[in-house]
Amino acid sequence: MRVDVSKRFFFAGGIIAVIALVAACGPVPKPFQPAQGGAESPLAKAGVASGIWIQPIDGTSRPMSALLTGAMISGFERYGYTARTGARGNARYRLKGRAEINTENPALSYVALIYWTLYDFDGQVLGAETQGVSGSRNDWDLGAPAVIADVGEKAPDIIARIIGKEEDNLRPIRPKLAGLWIKPIENAPGDGNTSLTRAIKGIIQGAGIVVAEERRYAEYVLEASVILGDPNDGQQRIEIVWAVKTPDGREIGRATQKNLVDAGTFAGPWGEVAGLVAEAALEGIERVLRVAGASPSRLGTMERVLKTEIPKTGGRETLPPPTLELEGAKGK
Repeated sequence: MRVDVSKRFFFAGGIIAVIALVAACGPVPKPFQPAQGGAESPLAKAGVASGIWIQPIDGTSRPMSALLTGAMISGFERYGYTARTGARGNARYRLKGRAEINTENPALSYVALIYWTLYDFDGQVLGAETQGVSGSRNDWDLGAPAVIADVGEKAPDIIARIIGKEEDNLRPIRPKLAGLWIKPIENAPGDGNTSLTRAIKGIIQGAGIVVAEERRYAEYVLEASVILGDPNDGQQRIEIVWAVKTPDGREIGRATQKNLVDAGTFAGPWGEVAGLVAEAALEGIERVLRVAGASPSRLGTMERVLKTEIPKTGGRETLPPPTLELEGAKGK
């Protein structure tokens, strides 16, 4: 006998399985939070001006200047910046220093002061700082290793702070990721691609879950896979897998619907069956999102129960009662 699927919640007699894959997939991003990490440093981008050009330091001998700038080149490597002396080349920044022996303020425990000025590619001043150099006058005059090491360690730290502020100003503002983007279904029989996509979007929005308009701005992605078996004795097995993923494709969990239907049930228009399928899938999708850490206020209540109207033949149920299997997903 043909089952009238339009009079019941389709798949209510099937199994909705929620499989949480959080442990296997690694850390899951918290919902509706800005993405972690910043934009790539402009100094690391190929094809653009990069690095720091260190000019000779005024107020020192040529050998002393070479020793100091050489130590600074090594120091900048610790911050991921490439520094150079000599020809400017395609340097993004220009660094100029002027050293003076500290005779004006004996209270300072520095033998010399170096006044640093950092310029951008176009010659605009980005910042200026003063560095005190520890040691004796004899150490300074002879270029003692301790003096060279002191400048080579501290000067890059001072300049890196200036560059960091500049890069923060240039870094594009990252949009806040929010909601669930529903990927259009592509492999369903009949008009399922259109009708089921429209139905699941409506059901999810009705449950209070934010639906993102674009994938790149979504916190999570919902993808559906529809598998329809070959007819056998007048029936076909259909399986729909709803996978919740991160925008970069890592699967967080899935809700699976399975059932046997009369052959040809889904060959044409799905009609109201699309809405029944979507309604039956909602709780499983919500559970996966909760395992991922989605805010309960965005997902509605946990009180939703799969209501069913199971047709009977000769007083016997033609389908088993609905069950919900949770493997690792306990909800909140």
